[in-house]
Amino acid sequence: MILPRWRITGRFLWFVVTVGVGFGQAPILHPPVELLARVAVAADEKPAKPKSDGKQETWQVVYMAGTRVGYIRSVSGPDLESNKSNIRSETEMVVSIARFGQTIKIRSVTSSVETPNGDLVEFAFEQQNPPAAASRSKGRVDGEKLLLELETAGKTKNSEQKWDATVKSPAYQERELREKPLKAGEKREFRMYSPELLKVATVTAKAGDLEEVELLDGAKKKLLKVAVTQTILPGVVTNMFLDEAGEALKTTSPLLTMAMYAVPKEEALKALTGGELDLGVSTLVKVPAIDNPHGAKKIVYRVRIDGEDPTQVLPRGDTQTTEKVTKDTADITVSAAASPKDAKLPAANAVGADYLAANRFLQIDDDLVKAHAAKAVGDESDPWQACLKMEKWVSVNLKKKNFSTLLASAAEVAKDLSGDCTEHATLLAAMVRTRKIPSRVAVGLVYVPTPKTGDGAFGGHMWTEVFLDGRWIPLDATLGRGGIGGGHLKFSHSSFADDAGAPVGEFLPLITALGKMTIEVREVESR
Repeated sequence: MILPRWRITGRFLWFVVTVGVGFGQAPILHPPVELLARVAVAADEKPAKPKSDGKQETWQVVYMAGTRVGYIRSVSGPDLESNKSNIRSETEMVVSIARFGQTIKIRSVTSSVETPNGDLVEFAFEQQNPPAAASRSKGRVDGEKLLLELETAGKTKNSEQKWDATVKSPAYQERELREKPLKAGEKREFRMYSPELLKVATVTAKAGDLEEVELLDGAKKKLLKVAVTQTILPGVVTNMFLDEAGEALKTTSPLLTMAMYAVPKEEALKALTGGELDLGVSTLVKVPAIDNPHGAKKIVYRVRIDGEDPTQVLPRGDTQTTEKVTKDTADITVSAAASPKDAKLPAANAVGADYLAANRFLQIDDDLVKAHAAKAVGDESDPWQACLKMEKWVSVNLKKKNFSTLLASAAEVAKDLSGDCTEHATLLAAMVRTRKIPSRVAVGLVYVPTPKTGDGAFGGHMWTEVFLDGRWIPLDATLGRGGIGGGHLKFSHSSFADDAGAPVGEFLPLITALGKMTIEVREVESR
């Protein structure tokens, strides 16, 4: 029997969430097309033949917007390395796609060992995204703890999470649903651990009716439609189409019009055509031109997100307020932050310790990070002026716009001085912390003009916020303007703390809105 892939897991989510966030050379924005939700499918209609070691191998192709961009290989069988009664599963995903003229190549491998009851024993995850160093994570269950080993930029950190024994391994529900196929109208839920996101998710599968579905070869067949949702991306419904044996022959997702098909190995390994698809352009939210939005004192936007309440998606804060208009429409007011007049270093307990501490993405103890901060600040003693100087330094010195890296750590950026908006934001956040000033990264949309068409657009972006004068104040090292005006719409923020899960999680509120959002400019107030 083949192994159907039912779950949306972190790997493809990480890909979609990190593949396109970035700000390119002005005036083009490199928005996020990021959402690493690996929506895998079952193998071909013919059962996969077990290998001599008892393992089974299946292959799938990945399409985005009608373009073949990669493949997935899955292997599962007895854990011959330790306990043969346990089950070892491994999934490899390879994707190649264009992003504003540069090719992004990603290879990720997730493996897990579980007991016959689905109890997680251990896992490993590795993502390769040249030229950045590979990132790796390993986990091992030890009683009521999950012991983690996380590697970023060639350095390893150990941590732990509380472990709930009722949470199953990432491969468990595949076996459960294979052995007990869903019937029309039936619904099941599973709590599983996502090694890619370092989080627990609840997956819900609800069977609908038979539908006629076109397969990869053009043939049409009546298949059972199953809607799959999970708590990491609650607003996204993935549809799986199953045959009489409960095998998923096709899986679709509204995110970037993704589709996956079960195919033989030879078909999966055919040459990719990902260079034909540019994810950056496809995720822009177009608007009429706005005159000097980044210098505006205040801008009021009317935001509509089909099926969602914008006031629950876009947070309120020191520079952003929300007012509900209808169930899926809200007025969002974005105001420029006033500069501190007499800024002082905040008290140690003014914010959580996570906003001052080193972590695996913001290595404030890295020699180059500290050296860059010292060079940028010079003999400046005023904390706010020091922040402005660091913002300017990062903006000026990250000259090479490298769009092929998804999310580099501050230490990697400090060494290479290249990247897009994510790299600008992480390096600035780390440099600020070396001066004992709390910082965090913000994720959302930013306005950029599109000269060829004479209008504008909002695209995915990351920037930095610092805590001074009792409030969070935005800085944007990509723009380097000394703070921001009304041209940013914020969706989330994070300290990037090691125990907060993978940073990709901060992109999820934005990702769920992409493709369903319209933005209308209601009012612009100049300074």
